[in-house]
Amino acid sequence: MFEFLFRFGILVAGAVLWLTGLRLFIAAKLPCRRKVGWSGCLVVIGALIGLLLSRAQVWEKFLIVLTLLPLLAAADIFLSRSGRRLSFWIRACGFEVGTVFGVAGVTRFLCDTAGLGTLLGTR
Repeated sequence: MFEFLFRFGILVAGAVLWLTGLRLFIAAKLPCRRKVGWSGCLVVIGALIGLLLSRAQVWEKFLIVLTLLPLLAAADIFLSRSGRRLSFWIRACGFEVGTVFGVAGVTRFLCDTAGLGTLLGTR
């Protein structure tokens, strides 16, 4: 029961973080072509992760990256020198992490449902 509540809480928090990051991404002053290209890149990376890792591994890696999100945001502050605050970069990275691992989870679920997990050797 506790594990279910923990996973549910993480998924809800991740979804809220993803939605706030999505708002930032949509409002960004980037050309539409770049936004579509970057989104496509995140989807392809997520699909590859979903094909290569088992469901448990996808969840484990998601938790690790979610835990490291403040460090990723701090690295973005240091690298971009944009003057944005830590909360901005946490939301921005949250959108990227949520997109990649959301697609990975859906891909893994579809592979397992279709019986491809054993074929891929990741069941």
